Amino acid sequence: MSPWQINRLGNAVLQGAVFAYPTDTIWGFGCHPVIASSVYQILDIKQRSPDKGLILLSSSLSYLMPYLDKNLDKQQIDHLQQITSQPTTWLVDADDACPYWLRGGFKTIAVRLTDHPLVSALCDSIKSPLVSTSANRAGKPTIRNAIQARRQFGSELDFIVNGFATGTNQASEIKSLATGERIRA
Repeated sequence: MSPWQINRLGNAVLQGAVFAYPTDTIWGFGCHPVIASSVYQILDIKQRSPDKGLILLSSSLSYLMPYLDKNLDKQQIDHLQQITSQPTTWLVDADDACPYWLRGGFKTIAVRLTDHPLVSALCDSIKSPLVSTSANRAGKPTIRNAIQARRQFGSELDFIVNGFATGTNQASEIKSLATGERIRA
């Protein structure tokens, strides 16, 4: 995408757009994390309970900090800032003000830093993380490209991003930041 297209998508996201996009792992649905109506639109598309929570993807830890507990220590911050070849989503204690629609029925929020070109450019354009959840209906396979996104969800989305590849075609590893326990390999 050109810088103009990134800015256009960024402006739409700031206005509440819901979109399908390739991430550093698999295709996802995304939106701005503080626009509740957009998040609930994604949950409706997925037929997913808000109790399960969602992931925030970001190009910068600074964009994630408003959602995270303010008492993280230096070692925890260092873990969060590591971007490795194996994308890792961290379950981090959420700030008290973190919206329910992001963390679901948990006291933690799932976050992942990424250097994926599209995600990074879009986060930097809107100065915010993005909601990210697999692009599928609950219990169904995740879409793998823009054509599948258009066929399955075209009328339910504001944008479908073209021109970028996903990183691994598999979901990220999930770990607890507090304990280091691997939740999903």
